[in-house]
Amino acid sequence: MNTKKFAYLSIGVFFIASSISLAILMWMFIFVWQPIWTEGFKDFHTISGEITKLNETAKPTSQIAPEMLGEMKKITESMVHIETSMIRMNNTVDQVGQAITGQMHIMNSEVDDMGDKLSPFGMMPFNW
Repeated sequence: MNTKKFAYLSIGVFFIASSISLAILMWMFIFVWQPIWTEGFKDFHTISGEITKLNETAKPTSQIAPEMLGEMKKITESMVHIETSMIRMNNTVDQVGQAITGQMHIMNSEVDDMGDKLSPFGMMPFNW
């Protein structure tokens, strides 16, 4: 008889403990986790909407990118043309400098010759 009472008592304690545990779990599910999940789904809806907006704003960029690449190619070609022009201009300036240097030598020698013809040696205070 004693063991029968103990078995009934242990079965009763088990059912009470499991019922209380189940009640606590149901209470947590309804009052704690449900609002968290609801907020999570609202956030998911917000995030999904923002992703959709991002797709809409990213589309024009993807359509503009080929045009931008074309403009960048034109800029590169212009820079190459400018570089070529600068090289030619530099060469021209060098040639002009060489021509002026040559003319200066010729002018100096002509002025020296003219100075030799105009004044006898020692007559003028400043001889060339």
